[in-house]
This record gives sequence, C-alpha cells and structure tokens, in this order.
Amino acid sequence: MRSRVTTATSLNGRESEVLTFSALLTLLGRRSRQSIYDLMRRDPSFPRPRQIGSEFSIGWLRGEVMEWLNARPRAEFNGLDAVERRRRARGSQAPESVAVKVARLSPAFP
Repeated sequence: MRSRVTTATSLNGRESEVLTFSALLTLLGRRSRQSIYDLMRRDPSFPRPRQIGSEFSIGWLRGEVMEWLNARPRAEFNGLDAVERRRRARGSQAPESVAVKVARLSPAFP
C-alpha cells in the first residue's frame, strides 16, 4: 500500500496537508483501516475525515491529527508497569513471586 499526502488550500489561503488512509495508518502506527474506524467510534475527540475528490475518497487534515496526538496524555511507565497493567486488565490476582511460581511448578523433592 502506497502512502500519499496531498495538499489542499483552506479558506484562509494557507496550505494544509491532507493525509490519506494509508498515510494516517503509518502516522498512527496502526495496521488496519478498521482500527481507524474503531478509534473514530470510541474517541469523539479524534478528527473526522474530510471528503476529497470522489464520494469514497476521504482524508484527514494533518494539523488536526497532530493536534489530537499532542493532546493525548504521555505514557510514562517501564516494561514492568505494562505487564502489571495487563494483569489487572485480565482480572488476575496480585503478582506471584518467582519463588512461589517455581515451588508451584516444580515437583516436590523428598
């Protein structure tokens, strides 16, 4: 898929870039068009696409997308924090220590 960025002139005479679907996917680090549609449905602050050209051709203004990105809170956590958040999201118990896991998984020695 080739990503293409076009420019359009706005009402006040300044140029603003129009991101195509593939350019938006690349910018946001997403893999599918459906992920963008899901984002539009879940987050009302996400910029709405503009119709460009034909009935089925849409694009996003780069300035609006960048403004939305900059308004997002910064994620400040290390890898262990991410693992802990994933455990909590799954509804698991408090994390086990390594010694408890080893004792539980290893056969009992006489």
